[in-house]
Amino acid sequence: MSSLKDVYKSFDRVFDRSIQKSMGTPGYGLESFSESVQQLAMDSSEMLASSNVAEAEFGIQEAIRGLFGKKRTNAHSIGGHPDFQHLDTPGMTDYGFNVSLFLDIKGSTKLGLVYSPEEVFFIKNTIIRCAIETIRAFDGHVHRIMGDAVLAFFRSDGISARDAAIDAINCGCYLVEFMRQLVAPKLRDNNVADDVGIRVGVDYGQHHDVLWGMYGFQGSSEVTATSYFVDVAAKLQQSAPRNRVMIGESIRSLLDIHDGMTELKRINSGEAVEQYVMPNYTGADGKPVNYKKYVLKQEKYFSLLPKPEWHDAPIKITALLKAKNNVIYQDPEAYHACSRVLSKGVGIDFKARFSLPYTTEKVQVRFRVKNHGQEAGDNLGYEVDVDAQYNRERGEYWASHWRDTAYTGLHYMVISVLVNGRTEHKGQEFGVYVGAPS
Repeated sequence: MSSLKDVYKSFDRVFDRSIQKSMGTPGYGLESFSESVQQLAMDSSEMLASSNVAEAEFGIQEAIRGLFGKKRTNAHSIGGHPDFQHLDTPGMTDYGFNVSLFLDIKGSTKLGLVYSPEEVFFIKNTIIRCAIETIRAFDGHVHRIMGDAVLAFFRSDGISARDAAIDAINCGCYLVEFMRQLVAPKLRDNNVADDVGIRVGVDYGQHHDVLWGMYGFQGSSEVTATSYFVDVAAKLQQSAPRNRVMIGESIRSLLDIHDGMTELKRINSGEAVEQYVMPNYTGADGKPVNYKKYVLKQEKYFSLLPKPEWHDAPIKITALLKAKNNVIYQDPEAYHACSRVLSKGVGIDFKARFSLPYTTEKVQVRFRVKNHGQEAGDNLGYEVDVDAQYNRERGEYWASHWRDTAYTGLHYMVISVLVNGRTEHKGQEFGVYVGAPS
């Protein structure tokens, strides 16, 4: 069975073996973390060849980029931003859109009450190292590390703001799931408080709303972004519930993420909710800003993202970009679910492959389109049943359906298998982002 551990497998092994060897008694490690990790790095063939363990990565980036169809490895170093290297003189400025992601480790202060500084450093540094690799995997740029917090900027190719926004949200959800599925259980097993987790805040600033510039003076300077939407991403992170992603109105509107994918933050688990970023500042017009914030529904959104578990799914779904239906293309481009934005009018050929424990003539695949967003309005979609074909050589059934993109937003193709009119495999959702590139 494939799982998220296949993405973070080197972390899983290093963290698990180190914590077992070094946390025999809380606060009194039998062996220092640094010695343990160094030995594991030398022993592991899956760590990058390096004489310095700090230079060895976990291999997370390659695994994630493969799942999302990303080609080149992201080798950006920390600080500044490669798109603004030309701002090499203090005081120089330039405008450019940006998606900011803030992450911090919630509850990490309590670790110091239970474990030694070496042990706390290992836990926090391992989480941050995995966060850095995950950010790079989604084409993000790590701008700054602040103790147990990380600030990253996403600009994709520097052209598509929507792609950058998608990358940042996908990254945040992967980081939350990494914490929930892998890190938190290990900490609980070693008597670390349940409230240790991460909080993620993400928001988007348009081209004219983000000023890049070199602060400081020669020899003591930094190129960074100045924008309300950078600052508000930090506010969103501070307000986010443990192990959740909180987004601002700007990025929600850019992608037209529908209401069913977000929720309002509840206060003390009660009925009262927080609708706006707090404190609710007064704008230049003297009125409250009322900037809205939303908590992303983690389970629902993460279910749409490519992951190793899909290799074991009952229905294998692929999507190829084809301008016209029933036309053979020599080398059509693949689209990976929720990986990037597609322009309106792009054709997608969805194909479903599956196996059955028996053969029968009455096998159909139901393709159901679920539209969302302001542009779709009342056009909520449709469904069509397609007769499945049987491939004797591969011992599996298949069916395909072509559809073109029409409305900005996050839409789904839901695919299920019917045998003699009854559902054999329930619907699997394949998410597609649609909209202009910027």
